[in-house]
Amino acid sequence: MLKRNAIKRYTRQILAMIEKNLYLELRIKTEFIYRFLIPIIELILYVFLFGAIFKAREGYSLGYWNSSNFILFLLIAFCVQFSKPIVARYRQLFIGEKYWKTLSAIMVAPVNRFTLLLGVLISELVLISVPFSIVLIIAFILFPISLINFILILLIFFSIFLIFGSIGLIQGAFAISHEEYITYFGLCLRFIFLFSCTNFPKEIFPEIFQSIAVLNPFYYVFDLLRLTWYLGIDYDVAIALISPIHIIILVLFTILSPIISVYLFNRVYNKYGITGY
Repeated sequence: MLKRNAIKRYTRQILAMIEKNLYLELRIKTEFIYRFLIPIIELILYVFLFGAIFKAREGYSLGYWNSSNFILFLLIAFCVQFSKPIVARYRQLFIGEKYWKTLSAIMVAPVNRFTLLLGVLISELVLISVPFSIVLIIAFILFPISLINFILILLIFFSIFLIFGSIGLIQGAFAISHEEYITYFGLCLRFIFLFSCTNFPKEIFPEIFQSIAVLNPFYYVFDLLRLTWYLGIDYDVAIALISPIHIIILVLFTILSPIISVYLFNRVYNKYGITGY
């Protein structure tokens, strides 16, 4: 009975967070539209860039990227780009609550930190669901794969969303207690995402930077996402490129990132409280 009551309470908290976040996000329609225009512009630029590269040299490839599959990989990258604002949303939410002086009420309320993580995350997924689905459907039409492959793709995307939400919650903790660290946190994330090779193959970098990329866990997550789709197109090539480290990193990050983020959030908040009013 207690478990059932707890589930109902947490569900109500999550739904309340979703409703509030959706209202705040959709207040300014132009900003909401602008948020999705940037990835579209980036996608078009990358299509022109790689189209010119592969057209200029027939049979040329960068890693396993070539003229026949780069459109697929860019569409997948496009879906990832849509989801990256999840990271920033927690920071924006907490800073906004601090500005309106309502943050202390949220933090004192008996809101489970996991419900905070999921509430903001789900609301962001609702916001990106339409453009995300459209691009995914286009990719499926142009590069059809089996249902099992497609389900695996969705599961990997779910893991990515959860990891992004967890990173956002950690950044949100510093937005509450130490806003001056947000700049450093954001700078580190930019370097991590740059060397994750979301929009391009690592082979586009000089060798020294390729060595940095292979040390980046996100490189393996996004690489596995591409290769899982490619399994349904060229199985022999894709399966040869998937290593145990791809799967281990994805599974560990999916399981540990929410736990670590909630732990760090509580640790930072309990130690420093709310600052910057």
